[in-house]
Amino acid sequence: MHDRVIAMHFVCRDDLNVTDHGDGTFETGVWLVAAEHARTVRLVALHQSKDTPSYRQGTVLGRRSVIHEGKTRFVFRVRDDGQPRPWSGGGSGEKGYVRG
Repeated sequence: MHDRVIAMHFVCRDDLNVTDHGDGTFETGVWLVAAEHARTVRLVALHQSKDTPSYRQGTVLGRRSVIHEGKTRFVFRVRDDGQPRPWSGGGSGEKGYVRG
């Protein structure tokens, strides 16, 4: 049995499609991730690039699925904890998954 995905790191340049709710929470843009991973993730971090610390990050408060470009994708609502994190996790392209 595989460990669950507990954190996701995304390359999200310049807050692309991010919604800041002004109350210490934000919603990410839309991400193509497996539903099982979307359910288990506890932390999301957004980075300008894999080489830079995250600029938005924190505890996942909720998630919702949306249809974007014909595919089910997920938007995560996150409470920003103000603690930048280095890129972490295995994955391809603009996603890094941390398992635990």
